[in-house]
Amino acid sequence: MTAALVLGGIGLVAAILLSIARRALASRQDSNADAVVTAIDAILPQSQCAQCGYPGCRPYAQAV
Repeated sequence: MTAALVLGGIGLVAAILLSIARRALASRQDSNADAVVTAIDAILPQSQCAQCGYPGCRPYAQAV
């Protein structure tokens, strides 16, 4: 019985730590991804809209 409680406690602590890490890393990844999309969008010509199949350069940059 004690072994099951200890194992359950370890699992609970691991789940909490993984949840905290996921939230911390997700916010960094979102801001980094937005910076990359902005950089790609700045390189694109911003003309010839919809020639590539996307409505503008920003959606194309997000797809890349």
